[in-house]
Amino acid sequence: MQALLLELADAVQRAVGQIAGDPGEVLGRGADGAPSLRIDRVAERAVLDLLAKEQVRLNVLSEEAGSIDRGGEATLVLDPIDGTHNAVRGIPFYGVSIAIGRDQLVGVEEGLVRDLVSGATYYAAKGRGATLNGRTIRVRPFDPEDSVASVYLGTNAHPDSNRVASRARRTRSLGSAALELCLVARGAMDMYYLNSAVRAAELRIVDMAAGTLIVREAGGRVVDLQGRDLDLPLDLEARTNLVAYGDPRAWEALR
Repeated sequence: MQALLLELADAVQRAVGQIAGDPGEVLGRGADGAPSLRIDRVAERAVLDLLAKEQVRLNVLSEEAGSIDRGGEATLVLDPIDGTHNAVRGIPFYGVSIAIGRDQLVGVEEGLVRDLVSGATYYAAKGRGATLNGRTIRVRPFDPEDSVASVYLGTNAHPDSNRVASRARRTRSLGSAALELCLVARGAMDMYYLNSAVRAAELRIVDMAAGTLIVREAGGRVVDLQGRDLDLPLDLEARTNLVAYGDPRAWEALR
């Protein structure tokens, strides 16, 4: 399925690059009730059209369209634009996240995240490692003198987020969960921490299905706030806070 995932990412990148009109125009509401913007709709349509054209028998679970039964045994889990607010504000950090799995997060077999600005493509297959543009990536050993954490901050962040942010030598808050997970996988970040005090701002399976597999295949862990390996049903209703890290010493030092 790697070739299909790459083809889907290419289709999204082309479609987003050719958007006519305001990419941030609200065109309705997505399956979860959140506003659906033009850029989200265009990106999702590119994926659905290609699946139909190629007659790929995969069900789809997408941020905008919700659950689509296409008669498949496996499900394509799609966030057509992860980091939509970045995209419409002109902040160059957003991507598409695509995974293929069954029933639960632990059943995800393949995942791909494409940075739609730089073109960087992260990919993983269960048991076969993770790559960036075809080259193997691994998480980094922890160095407390050079620690970098990505921490979700802002109005909806749990107060504990500020404490975690202050423990790292440097802290970032970048606005795309899928890409931030991939930064942990490639060793650019030691940890990604998301702890929302508001359930609506917790992550959904579409945000992190591909990124979680990529982190795990790169040698890292993705856990809940109690440190248990994270699992989640392939269902838009499910939401979660999480921590991703490469070296266990990072979690011990920064939490």
